[in-house]
Amino acid sequence: MIHSTKELVNTEIERVNPMDFTQRLSFLKHHEGELRLLIDMIEEFIVLKDGSGKWILANKKVIDTYCLASISYQGKTDLELAELIPELEEKFIDNYQSDEEAWYYGSSFKMEKSLFDQHGVEHTWEVIKTPVFDDEGNRSHLIIVSRNITDRKKSEELLYQRERKFRVITENMKDIILLVNSDGFIQYASPSYEKILGITPELLKRENILTQVHPNDVSDIQERLDKVSIRKTLEHKFELRLIDANKQYRWFEANCSCVKKQSGVLEYIILAAREISERKQYEHRLEKMAYQDYLTKIPNRRSLMESLPNLIKDAEENEKLLAIAYLDLDFFKQINDTYGHEIGDRLLALYVKRIENNLRETDKIARVGGDEFIITIEALNSKEEAVKIISRLCESLKEPWKIDDEHMLLTTSSMGVSLYPTDDTDIEALLNKADIALYAAKNNGRGQYQFYSKATCHIKNSNTKTTS
Repeated sequence: MIHSTKELVNTEIERVNPMDFTQRLSFLKHHEGELRLLIDMIEEFIVLKDGSGKWILANKKVIDTYCLASISYQGKTDLELAELIPELEEKFIDNYQSDEEAWYYGSSFKMEKSLFDQHGVEHTWEVIKTPVFDDEGNRSHLIIVSRNITDRKKSEELLYQRERKFRVITENMKDIILLVNSDGFIQYASPSYEKILGITPELLKRENILTQVHPNDVSDIQERLDKVSIRKTLEHKFELRLIDANKQYRWFEANCSCVKKQSGVLEYIILAAREISERKQYEHRLEKMAYQDYLTKIPNRRSLMESLPNLIKDAEENEKLLAIAYLDLDFFKQINDTYGHEIGDRLLALYVKRIENNLRETDKIARVGGDEFIITIEALNSKEEAVKIISRLCESLKEPWKIDDEHMLLTTSSMGVSLYPTDDTDIEALLNKADIALYAAKNNGRGQYQFYSKATCHIKNSNTKTTS
């Protein structure tokens, strides 16, 4: 009758204390068949040795691997077995040396070693050697349990190679890779983060990605993270700004996707971002060119026409007047013809600078043609206030123009002014009436300003021809 493992263990516990080594060996021999059946079913290596290193018990796995079936191994040490089985001499000597290390340390000793099976296939084993001492501190016996970890080692090696490839890629890529959890906290940042933004990835761990994003982008990024987290969808090509080590924000174009566990639960959100700061700067320059005069660097006609509706709206809401002044340089064509376009361009630059110096900070100037400009004067309480500003400006433009040491020009500027809402409420109508007033100023001798009136309208309609 075969006893259960529990019965054997209980019996051993009850008997082991009073027994000396001979009695223990007798107990093992008495139950050898039962123990053999149990331990031979175990895939691990199991070896029991006494305090002097003599083999007491080994399971079938060990016996087959060490070719012990044909000899009487019990009661022999590893050094004696090495003489009996010369082809495994190195293995037995290694066993002896590692046994001594376990006894020396006095506690469980773990190591790895390689063995070839009967088919010549190499296997890696994890060996745990546990020394047991008696009450007087003398060596009692050594329990050795080894398990085959070949598959695990292969998996670890495969994982290492994959991680190595991933590391090589991430360390050399120009894109930034971030792994964040569903709450937006950063779990991983690629080495490229430091190369591009100057911030060590370790400092970002457990930081929320929203703390690295421009305040104006926070709500958009939060919405996108929520969408990916809840719907498990892919977010294609969106733009955001990330802060760098110098507290400057840099533009990135990013994709956002999710990694799910086998259960379908979200594990990570992957954010891959490529810097586009140079592209954004180029786009900004293009946009600036579309709304800025290339010569004088002030707003152009397009910019003016887009800003006028807001100026009209502000004037209406605040119950203020808005003055629109149309002005140009007198005799500019003759100056260009006489001195050339380079001198004419430099005169225009000086003209703009002098106008800006005589306007308030809230007033704006735009170039709408060759030597034609429009000024908007906001938040006026009365026409008299506009007259004061325009009059001062007109007088300042009569001063000589020093282009360089060789060119000192004398010319003036003519201006025509319309008022919102006094003269009209329509933008095109206000511009047209300022233009009519400008014609009247020129017909009256130039170097002066005129506000729109029905009389100035009569002058324009008379088709009187004037030159700049």
